[in-house]
Amino acid sequence: MAGRTTSKKNREKELAKAEVAVPGRKESLYLLCGLASLALAFYTLVSLLSYLFTWADDQSLFADNGLLGTVMQVENGGGKVGLVWANFLISKLFGLGAFIIPFFFGGVALFCLKIKKIKLLRFFFISLFGCIIMSVAFSFLFSFTKFDSWFGNGAGGSYGYYVNAWLKSMLGDFGAASVIFIAIVAWAISVNNKIVDKFNRWIDKITASRPEKVKNKNVEPVEENPQEETDGEPFEMEDIEKAVVSTGSDITFEIKEQDDSEGDDDGIIDLSGLSDDIEKDDQEIPENPDLEIVSSPDAPVINDIKPKEVEKKEKDESDFLSELSEDELRTLFDPRLDLSSYQAPPISLLEDYKDKWYEVSKEELEKNKHQIVRTLANYKIGISKVSARIGPTVTLYEIVPAPGVRVSQIKRLEEDIQLSLAARGVRVVTLPGTNSIGIEVANEKPSVVSMLSILDDPSFKEAKYDLPVAMGKTIKNEVYSFDLAKMPHLLVAGATGQGKSVGLNAILASLLYRKHPSELKLVLVDPKKVELSLYSKLEKHFLAQLPDADEPVITDTQKVVYTLKSLCMEMDSRYDLLKIAGVRNIKEYNEKFLQRRLNPMKGHRFLPYIVVVIDEFADLLMTAGRDIEEPIARLAQLARAIGIHLVIATQRPTTSVITGNIKANFPARIAFMVRSSIDSKTILDEVGAKQLIGRGDMLISTGGELTRVQCALIETKEVERVVDFIGNQRGYTTAHYLPEYTGEEKDGDGGSVGAVDLNKRDSLFEEAAKLIVMHQQGSTSLIQRKMNLGYNHAGRIMDQLEVAGIVGPFEGSKARQVLVSDLTELDARLANIKDIYG
Repeated sequence: MAGRTTSKKNREKELAKAEVAVPGRKESLYLLCGLASLALAFYTLVSLLSYLFTWADDQSLFADNGLLGTVMQVENGGGKVGLVWANFLISKLFGLGAFIIPFFFGGVALFCLKIKKIKLLRFFFISLFGCIIMSVAFSFLFSFTKFDSWFGNGAGGSYGYYVNAWLKSMLGDFGAASVIFIAIVAWAISVNNKIVDKFNRWIDKITASRPEKVKNKNVEPVEENPQEETDGEPFEMEDIEKAVVSTGSDITFEIKEQDDSEGDDDGIIDLSGLSDDIEKDDQEIPENPDLEIVSSPDAPVINDIKPKEVEKKEKDESDFLSELSEDELRTLFDPRLDLSSYQAPPISLLEDYKDKWYEVSKEELEKNKHQIVRTLANYKIGISKVSARIGPTVTLYEIVPAPGVRVSQIKRLEEDIQLSLAARGVRVVTLPGTNSIGIEVANEKPSVVSMLSILDDPSFKEAKYDLPVAMGKTIKNEVYSFDLAKMPHLLVAGATGQGKSVGLNAILASLLYRKHPSELKLVLVDPKKVELSLYSKLEKHFLAQLPDADEPVITDTQKVVYTLKSLCMEMDSRYDLLKIAGVRNIKEYNEKFLQRRLNPMKGHRFLPYIVVVIDEFADLLMTAGRDIEEPIARLAQLARAIGIHLVIATQRPTTSVITGNIKANFPARIAFMVRSSIDSKTILDEVGAKQLIGRGDMLISTGGELTRVQCALIETKEVERVVDFIGNQRGYTTAHYLPEYTGEEKDGDGGSVGAVDLNKRDSLFEEAAKLIVMHQQGSTSLIQRKMNLGYNHAGRIMDQLEVAGIVGPFEGSKARQVLVSDLTELDARLANIKDIYG
């Protein structure tokens, strides 16, 4: 019996030990599972985040034999396994919706570590449904943007791409959007049921009736719960206004700037418990560090105190406005009203050239990558990593050299790399901000960048530029655009046939598509007489010229000299207006004018931007020399602030053409392919333009930074369609006339006026004299327009009128002073002239 009792006790002890041991093993498993899930959550999150920024660089590493077999390093923060894992979740499955997965693993970790009670099965299905619906939603949203090719199949991954395509085909865009929205709401409700309650409370708050404001200070509004506003909630400005109404007294608010040390209540004024104090008329209102409320009927309102000078200025402006008619007031508001029916040309006038866009194959990328590594290895230059960025005509291979390799060693091998790749052009560049060296290699099939794709790009359409110019696409396939008003002048150079004319057309097309004729005027100079002649139809819309100009596009060298010196006169005249208006640049002046703060009766007017485009600058220098260079240098130095900007092109980039004076005032330069490194240094102050591949391939230098861009193509037929569309619309009665300038008057004293003989008066002398006196305007262009004369003929009559004492001497851009007040005095003056000269 004793033995049986002992054995029974032993069995009970063993069972007790087993009961203790089993829970211990279970706790260990939960702990390990929790830690593993937590680690997996962080690892997945790091891999996914890294994949967002490095997926394009790592795509070239996916070879047929598998990524894990390659010896190349990857950019992904999770390594090769992380890259494969992230690529599977984002590209192959859910796209950006895959970011829910790390949170699922985190939830499992919280459950296993017993930090939070979670129903795993419900949590799993909610996470899975979230991945799916977010995948479809992101695919739908990004399908309308330029990022629809992210990760290969878009931002929603393969799953979202195919489901979104099926929904659109079955229901259309609106139907698909409705289904996706309902699914998102259903998922949000399944995540948190309180959303429905919050939504209902929000609806009730909107539809709830508000108590009316009580005007009588002795009657207070009835509130359902007056304690709610004194429980520490921030007081909004609406509540303050209600409190002011309830007190019935005048209250002045003085808001002081809050010190950073006093807290981070950004813009919120905490008036806890203040409502009770405001409702008591006899109680003193406490001060607040951010808001002082002074209850005093005699408190002065600071905004009503104005200096006498301001009052006088406002009185003068109001008097001026009262004298204007309603039509004149509307004209001051918007300079476009003169051509209110004008329509910008549509994008459909341009070609898309989709049949000339080629994708670079993986085979070409792999071949070039291995060839670059092999060539550098022959010279004992080690490479630790190679990645590729594909552009429209050039691919940039970013290489990370082994430690101890000098950049100059690789730069010296440009020609050897080009020979081994059998490429048309290879250029080695340093990449600022990275530890990489770039090798630019021309694609086997260069793509054509259409002007339509550039002008229709959101980044250009939404740009807030004064003079927007879109040139093409960079090596990263991004649209390259800039504001010509900030350049402020542009020098374009390159060898013959490399794309200068197309570049000028791209600049002009950008401006024509974005600007109204009232905002922009063009001065076109074309010594070759064929490049810019297409724009002649824009004479009454966008072109500016001398009053006696025979052609809208200037081709005669002497007329070019006169036009440039006339622009200098216009520049001086505009600076005088800026000085009177008390502003520093054309933008501030026009804003002030449109706000009706400048009196047009005193000479003020809306100032359009003037862009001067000169083709074949070298030919002009050969024929006119200093007469051309001096006004250009003066305009380049001074004309930026008053809205005159120069675009100069030349096919002979030598130091005799692009002088130091020109380069100093043209910080923005464009270089197409040139024949020698010397020409490249002349244009850009550094080599590189020689290695370009031509046909619109160019380097743009702005502020010392070089950017390689493929110029957008716009053919002659496209330019004709755009010009015809604008030219067929109603325009101004004449072109925009620049100030009068003739060679005889270039010294400002009338030139050859002293040689005028009144014995040989013009047959139209008396008629012109009466015209001038009646209009009280001594302008040569007035005689030219009213009497239908040429500018030289009208100028000779004006010289005779000056000698006769009817008009005053030449005064630059201003009209001559009329010395005869009425026709009676004129008749006496003419009779006297006849008595003396016959």
